[in-house]
Amino acid sequence: MQAVVAERAARPGRIAATMATRYDSTSGAGDRASSPEKKPRPPKSLWWNVFASRACLCFQALGSVMVLVVLGVVALTYYTTVVLVYGPAALDDRDNNNNAAGAWVVLAIYHVLIVMTLWSYFACVLTDPGRVPPGWAPPPEDEEDERVRTSNSEKRRRFCRKCTAWKPERSHHCSVCGRCVLKMDHHCVWVASCVGAYNYKHFILFLLYTFAACVFDAVALASTFVSYWADVHDGSHREKTDEEKMTMAAVFVTFFVDVAFAASLLGFIVMHANLNFSNMTTIEMYEKKKARSVP
Repeated sequence: MQAVVAERAARPGRIAATMATRYDSTSGAGDRASSPEKKPRPPKSLWWNVFASRACLCFQALGSVMVLVVLGVVALTYYTTVVLVYGPAALDDRDNNNNAAGAWVVLAIYHVLIVMTLWSYFACVLTDPGRVPPGWAPPPEDEEDERVRTSNSEKRRRFCRKCTAWKPERSHHCSVCGRCVLKMDHHCVWVASCVGAYNYKHFILFLLYTFAACVFDAVALASTFVSYWADVHDGSHREKTDEEKMTMAAVFVTFFVDVAFAASLLGFIVMHANLNFSNMTTIEMYEKKKARSVP
């Protein structure tokens, strides 16, 4: 009799608990039904890949144009220095032999610098920067230590999703060239190729020889440039002919092209000198900066 009474007394509590549970479940379902489901965003890779592929095609076309630009700048300096200024001075048969001898010295040094510049440039353009050997795979003992934070270039086991192949340390995938490059430094539009393990030496020599040629050519043309404007300012000399005015216009343009290239190349030479002393590439420098900025 007592058990029956206790059961009847506990029944309202069980019913209330059951109703509360049902209310919670139905209200949650109602909330889920009332809240609209978020539609999945389209992946960024769909439009990003289209943009990147077209950008890579533009870079490939720009590389071919920049090769012509380099040859055009060399042709401009050669025409101004050799054909217009120092060639006629060296072939002058008058009694002033000092100017002729000095012109021959300038022409000799200029030709050495311009030949070395063209040799290093075409060596950089035509030399393959470095391909990953087909079927290359990292040794099984090269395991990563997850406790040590390293940049992407310093990881031992690295897989390229675009090439679907393993890539060695310090190698990167170039989207413009469409492959992985050994010890890739950067993709240079001026040489229409990547700068990597096998042509980095030629790239540095190209920077040095071009800088030396631009500085020497600017100094060689400075005397002609200054003497012309001194004569114009003096006003006591005869009127300049159209040919002399065209010559000085070419000297003016070539002089400032030499100065502009020399100033820009000096920054690249200093940067790559620091990278060589640190045993890093340009990509590794930016990756290490990014790794340090991550808390």
